[in-house]
Amino acid sequence: MATDATTPLTVARVQELLLPWAAAHLPGAAQVTDVGPMPGNAGLSFGFDVRDAEGAHLRSLVIRLAPPGVRRQGNTDVLRQVPLLRALERATFPVAPVVWASGDERWFGTDALVQERLQAGHLPMHDPKAGVGRVDDPAPYLRQAVEALAALHRVSWTEHLADWEVPRSVAAEVAFWRRLLPRHPEPRWAELGEKLADRLLATDPADHRVGLFHGDYQTHNVLYDDVGRLVAVVDWEIAGIGPVGLDVGWLTMMVDQSCWHPERATVALVSEEPERIQRWYEEAAGHELEHARWYQALACYRYGAITGFNLHLHRSGRRTDPTNELTGPAAPALFTAGLRLLA
Repeated sequence: MATDATTPLTVARVQELLLPWAAAHLPGAAQVTDVGPMPGNAGLSFGFDVRDAEGAHLRSLVIRLAPPGVRRQGNTDVLRQVPLLRALERATFPVAPVVWASGDERWFGTDALVQERLQAGHLPMHDPKAGVGRVDDPAPYLRQAVEALAALHRVSWTEHLADWEVPRSVAAEVAFWRRLLPRHPEPRWAELGEKLADRLLATDPADHRVGLFHGDYQTHNVLYDDVGRLVAVVDWEIAGIGPVGLDVGWLTMMVDQSCWHPERATVALVSEEPERIQRWYEEAAGHELEHARWYQALACYRYGAITGFNLHLHRSGRRTDPTNELTGPAAPALFTAGLRLLA
């Protein structure tokens, strides 16, 4: 029934494994249909429908699988998200409900997390055919996302997730992503990244508000229904406990086109002024967001490290994804923008 580290988890193989799992765990399940990879950089993530013996639709779900044979760490540790997701459900924060999660490898040969697949779409950054499509005014969508972010930061991790993980310091955050810089395709990119890392540490304001952070809070990870109402925040692979201002800086960086290289900025569908996002957040949170430019610079550093490394993985053939040819060359622009924000 199960697979192992030598068996590729293709769509056909995942469908083969899903049928006995569904029959054992979902009442009335007799068919699994419409299996397909989920969009974005979620790794081994597949959407699918469950039907009864007559073909009637029962449920739409998403399964996230840890890469077989790979050490569970960061975004490869899918079960790490489960306590967080369940805590957020209890706190009535909008997430896709957890249906099933287990490290029992007899089902898929690896750890697995199954969640509801919501009938909703994201606000696309550069593909007008994706998500909810091109919208005339993205501001109402962005404002809801900012208000949800303020609500996330109000969730008490000491009450709901005291044993989940220890808070991450700025020094640990910078060091974690710094290890990716030597793998960038161009030495100059790594040099800029190192310079920004040093500058962030030298200007660390230290008096951070600490709480739950999403880690990748951007328009592709916030879902809306067909009338534009926010229904869920998804993709919690790199969430943690630490300075919550990072999330505001991350969203700001994603929609501030001055941070990006021209190839990406010219095709951007969503653009917003940093000051407006900061004001929305402060109104929703009920307090001032200090050090906003520093947090945006930290976001530029983190994403610059990620995009350059992902481009290396793509060009080396280790993890091919053509979209990295658009986002990967952003690394030097992001590092330069971060240095400018700290100047």
